[in-house]
Amino acid sequence: MKANSSKHIAFTAIFAALGILFGTILLIPTPVPNVYLDLSHIGTVLSAILLGPIFGGITGFIVGIWPGLTFGNFFVPPFKALTGIFVAILSKKTRPGIAVFVGYLPEAFLTYLTLAVLKIPYGLPLPVVYTILMKAFAEIIILGILMEIIMKNKGVKQFLESKVAFLYL
Repeated sequence: MKANSSKHIAFTAIFAALGILFGTILLIPTPVPNVYLDLSHIGTVLSAILLGPIFGGITGFIVGIWPGLTFGNFFVPPFKALTGIFVAILSKKTRPGIAVFVGYLPEAFLTYLTLAVLKIPYGLPLPVVYTILMKAFAEIIILGILMEIIMKNKGVKQFLESKVAFLYL
């Protein structure tokens, strides 16, 4: 099936909507005041693993638009797109959980670089930057475990084969 088929585009939109939903509405409270786990990358990693690097990158970019606007950091969408691209590439060579964790590392490094070193967009104190990154790694670990469960589950495999067989790789 062509990589630019209408089904791939439709599923990219669905995965992006899922990521936006988990990043804006379905927030998980933490013991730290005003810090929530958002799991917005769920759409990005699903798209990356199931549709490949192009659509994983597009989904990550779309998912990153809202937090980029909210926090005034125009680097968020391209950084999230990188995660989609890297997760897709790595998921072909390794387990889904490892692909998710390692695929996030470039985004984590670039986030640290822009927030802590370059002080973009507004020079956050280092403890705040570290809190952001620790929260992000907690989210990525949760998503990695979730992807391991989803992608290794026989019921999910049967569903993918029967309902959306073009996605099953």
